[in-house]
Amino acid sequence: MSEFEKFKLKDSSELKAKLAEMGLELPFSSNTAVLGESVDLGRWSLPNRFVVQPMEGIDADPVTSAPSDLTFRRYRRFAEGGAGLIWFEAAVVSKDGKSNPRQLMITEENLDIWKRLVDETRQAARDKWGHEVVLVLQLAHSGRWSKPEGKPVPVIIHHNPVLDKLAGVDASYPLVSDSTLDAMKDDFALSGRLAARAGFDGVEMKAVHGYLTGEMLCAHTREGRYGGSYENRTRFVRECSAGIASELGREHFVTARLTMHEPSIYPYGWGVQAVAGSRELCLDEPLKFARELVDLTSMPLFNYSIGYPRTSPYMNRPFNNPIAGAAVPPEHPLEGIVRFQNVGRELQKALPEVPVVTAALGWLKHLMPEVAAGLVEEDWCRLIGQGRGSFAYPDSVADIIRTGNMDPKKCCLACSLCSQIMKDVLGCNGCPVRDPDIYRKELKKGREAAREKGLP
Repeated sequence: MSEFEKFKLKDSSELKAKLAEMGLELPFSSNTAVLGESVDLGRWSLPNRFVVQPMEGIDADPVTSAPSDLTFRRYRRFAEGGAGLIWFEAAVVSKDGKSNPRQLMITEENLDIWKRLVDETRQAARDKWGHEVVLVLQLAHSGRWSKPEGKPVPVIIHHNPVLDKLAGVDASYPLVSDSTLDAMKDDFALSGRLAARAGFDGVEMKAVHGYLTGEMLCAHTREGRYGGSYENRTRFVRECSAGIASELGREHFVTARLTMHEPSIYPYGWGVQAVAGSRELCLDEPLKFARELVDLTSMPLFNYSIGYPRTSPYMNRPFNNPIAGAAVPPEHPLEGIVRFQNVGRELQKALPEVPVVTAALGWLKHLMPEVAAGLVEEDWCRLIGQGRGSFAYPDSVADIIRTGNMDPKKCCLACSLCSQIMKDVLGCNGCPVRDPDIYRKELKKGREAAREKGLP
């Protein structure tokens, strides 16, 4: 590993030199026009290769769980920014699965508000660009990170010594039962049907970052129908995805944002070598499962991530500054970027007929377009995702498509302040730096409350 450094690169020649110095490789291309190409998804078509990745705004109505004015503003800005696909943030399938009191949930009672959000997002893209945008809703249950009323109420799939400590539970804490998980499939199915009625093109289950369905994949030590063998650990996501796809039919699609690496030591992780105590990356099971999901449900595209944001955020969103009280990463940000892209390359090879969405490029700032174009030209991926970058610079897609460049003064600073808002819970989430009139005070709410409690 190389020593951590903050971003200080001026141009692509300096980035290439730094990669060479570190013995790392990324593809480059000056042909950024490739990023503006349309992408065929079967019955659907994307006007360009850009995807807004799901980033929680923590701004739902705390009573109804419906989208608020801030939610509408955020998605209008994404649509006007030009991205061809907007992957809406996690909407929980049950109230006990909320990670905070203001997390979104789609229900029969608030469905009309969701319909309006979908309609207005689509219309914003039409008015600004004259194109149709594809919309996906992420369905989720927060599992061990559930805080429906602001206090932890973990729903545990298996005991993981490190994550149990973070969640504030011990080995005596009860695991969620198989019968409860069986019933939860109905919650996902209902949310999928409601999403279709709201007008979304597709839905996916949030099987990443240690949340409920992602943690199921790691449950080597669990007994029963959802633990132990590969078949059992993948059962819930497989059966639930297939069930939703069957119900939605050809007018809508099911897709995935699948974790390829939950980096706990074996036997508590996923995508790790099956050797006691190892957390070394091994993609055998994740690639096998990705192939099965695509074949089973005819997924028209595939999204992925790696790492735990709570313990290893540098694996999925390399940054310049950690959140308050957190350690500086044990590696250079470029190592995290290259690792993430190498995983995507293997996934794209395993799914040659399906466009794969990559991410984790935000640290590159204005140097991102040439790397993104290189990734596409070398077929490491076919779609380019932006998460926190979309918060900070929603019209980056417009600038890249029109000029081939990003404005350094508008780029995400990879400062982790949006992550800080999420951790502090009290504020609505966005970019305090690039959108300060709204989100600087939202950051302040959480920071003041943390200091009053003596927290970092």
